[in-house]
Amino acid sequence: MNRPIVFLTDYGLTDGFVGICHGVIARIAPEARVIDLTHQVARQDVLGGAIALGRAARFMPDDAVYLAVVDPGVGSERRPIAVETRAGALLVGPDNGVLSMTWAELGGAERVVEIAAHEVLLHPVSRTFHGRDVFAPAAAHLSAGLALEDLGPAVSTGNLQVLDLPSPMVTPGSVGARVVTVDGFGNVQLNVTPAELEAAGLGPTLAIGSRDVPRVATFADVPIGGCGAIVDSDGYVALVVNHGSAAHLLGLSSGDSVVLGG
Repeated sequence: MNRPIVFLTDYGLTDGFVGICHGVIARIAPEARVIDLTHQVARQDVLGGAIALGRAARFMPDDAVYLAVVDPGVGSERRPIAVETRAGALLVGPDNGVLSMTWAELGGAERVVEIAAHEVLLHPVSRTFHGRDVFAPAAAHLSAGLALEDLGPAVSTGNLQVLDLPSPMVTPGSVGARVVTVDGFGNVQLNVTPAELEAAGLGPTLAIGSRDVPRVATFADVPIGGCGAIVDSDGYVALVVNHGSAAHLLGLSSGDSVVLGG
């Protein structure tokens, strides 16, 4: 029985990239169930991809093969890798940190190999589409039961690229935050927890520039078109607009800095 494949990319859905990768997987492991987590990671946003995959991991099947392709260094010297986690899940993608939050969520990286086996890669290997020629076939072969070591030579777990979520700057009366993600609804997730707001001594209303933003429990707790700060499903503070886009209203994008006062 094939292992399920959890698939994340920054390819979008306008072009055929995702469909071609699905086709490669189907040719190698036709019974594999592919869970398309998202293909709308912001282009080349490795940290955003790492966060999305890592936060989803606890909801995925225990025996999943994670296939992540957010790869601005495609064709360079960065390694294509496959990772076995202590929890037993397998991860496939570039060694640029996009997998690192997922193996951390799944107990750490137990074994790692570089994807190099001639019989696994699709030839000729494109220098611009490793999702098709390297990562999708590797994930499909693992799903179908290929041993990790058959993908290529071992890599030291201590030599892997790791990304971390930046910490906010917490001072009395203010929190210097960073926009982690903006979702499709325009909700703005920050790298701040409610505990960090409390540590700064911030009360029920936050000051963002000249705007007062109430801390609320649900979208409906602010009027239509109104802005509020909620605790989202990941446990982080998010800025939202009832029936609107906080990103548009506040002029915020992923990676932006924002100061929360009170």
